[in-house]
Amino acid sequence: MIWIAVLAVGLGSYAFRLTPLLLGARLTLRQRHQDILRHAGMGGMAALLVTSVVGFGTSEGLTAIASAGAATAVAVVLAWRGRSLAVVVLVGGAVYGVVEAAIALVG
Repeated sequence: MIWIAVLAVGLGSYAFRLTPLLLGARLTLRQRHQDILRHAGMGGMAALLVTSVVGFGTSEGLTAIASAGAATAVAVVLAWRGRSLAVVVLVGGAVYGVVEAAIALVG
């Protein structure tokens, strides 16, 4: 029974990837929609990354909000300026670590 689900997901994935190749010349989107779709992949990756690391910080309450807020702010600026996903993730993680360490030293 599981092989049916695996086969269905595989065929669906194949069709999902094949459709733009077949309809690419016939399908045109407005520039605004193209811009949104261009950044949708990075947004999805960032959302998956954030949800996977939530709860791994050592702080609680306002300290957690401060470190996550600082890291998010820096990551948003870098993404807005067109940096790669690797740069956004690495710098955001570094900022999070530095703020956590600074708060631990002060508190």
